Amino acid sequence: MKKILLLMLLVFSLVITGCSFFEKEKPQPPKKISFTIYRAAADGSEKLLAEKFTMTDNGKSLPENALLALVGAKPQSTKYEDVIPAGTRVLSFSITPEGTALANFSKEIVKSGQGSYNEVMMTGAIVNTLTEFPEVRQVQILVEGKKIITLGGHLDVEDPLKRDESLLQK
Repeated sequence: MKKILLLMLLVFSLVITGCSFFEKEKPQPPKKISFTIYRAAADGSEKLLAEKFTMTDNGKSLPENALLALVGAKPQSTKYEDVIPAGTRVLSFSITPEGTALANFSKEIVKSGQGSYNEVMMTGAIVNTLTEFPEVRQVQILVEGKKIITLGGHLDVEDPLKRDESLLQK
């Protein structure tokens, strides 16, 4: 009789608790992250416009995600112009302890015949996007893992570049 009573108490306690022991945890919705990237103004005003970008968190750092969005995502409005050459890929990204972002691009970023406007807007977009983050003080642009002198013949990128607020539309 005691065994039956104990068995009934056990069954009753499982029913009362809703069998939560056997239930699986509900999956959490994917976490969203947001940041600002800079793109050239489509009106040719020689200014960079801030574009708010939101995406699903993929576990990479915010600066790396911002760079990937700048290079890989199309502008969300016609007021922005994409000045990164088609086919350009981010090969690697890291930040030194001193705050230098090492942004390594595929060879497509070096587009022959690109004018000085596009080159200034492209480097400005890369540098100002990455220096939005406090851990990035300057940006070293690399192509296929190597320092280069220029991306298009008009601007020296051999040394790390600092943020240029004069390019930003107020």
